[in-house]
Amino acid sequence: MKDFSSKFDLHPGIPEGTVYSFNAGEMADEAGMSAFVECYRPLIKGLDDKVAATYFAGAFGNVALAVQYALTVYSSVPVISLSALSVHLIPSQGYWRVAFSLEDWSFEPAPAEAGQRTEWRNEQLSQFYRDTAAPLLTMLSRVTGLAGGEIWGQLPTKFNYYLEVFTSGGLPVSLLDTLLDDYRYLCEEMPAEIFGLKRNPFQVKVRKIESLAEPDKTVNMRNRCCLYYRTEGGSYCYTCPRLKEEERSARRTEYRKTASAGHA
Repeated sequence: MKDFSSKFDLHPGIPEGTVYSFNAGEMADEAGMSAFVECYRPLIKGLDDKVAATYFAGAFGNVALAVQYALTVYSSVPVISLSALSVHLIPSQGYWRVAFSLEDWSFEPAPAEAGQRTEWRNEQLSQFYRDTAAPLLTMLSRVTGLAGGEIWGQLPTKFNYYLEVFTSGGLPVSLLDTLLDDYRYLCEEMPAEIFGLKRNPFQVKVRKIESLAEPDKTVNMRNRCCLYYRTEGGSYCYTCPRLKEEERSARRTEYRKTASAGHA
């Protein structure tokens, strides 16, 4: 359980510091999702409901990552039903964190027969995205008016970042191969209708851009805009796909000039 709490903010009970809590099953209905958005949007200083949609979707990516991680590393997947999943809003260092908890923890282990693992994996991922993620994010789209592709598009950014972290962390070759194959299935073979979309949202190309601070390093461009610029005092992020390259270059120059002056 500790792994899920520390890595994915998915807890066995209500996390410390929680101020507001919502049941995910109720959020899959219009009234419940509307109540969540009305509470969450002003906390993050969103200028419209669509900001709440992207921010929540980004946070929900942690739950999806927990499923993917457990699938590969533990060969056992936590059963995450909407009725047992809760969403918690927690003030943290000037912003509001979205955390999650499961009322009942049970796991679906991989079959002992290795040849049956692929079928088990496919079913576990399909079940999570079809029965848990899709109803929640589809209602989020309906209530906020943000297109489903923009909402689901927040997840690949987080997935691809952590994929790089995990693959550079000294995993055994056998586990690394399984990790990559499991993610390949999610990105390339999972039917789009599982997500309620016309296209699999994980089927994206990772675009690299020059690091803000270090010219010899690269970082991933975000897959979709997080709408930070639609918050009070917000702007386009450095890694935003909507930011023009000349503006990105200007930000690098300004940042490095300021950093250089600070070290002088």
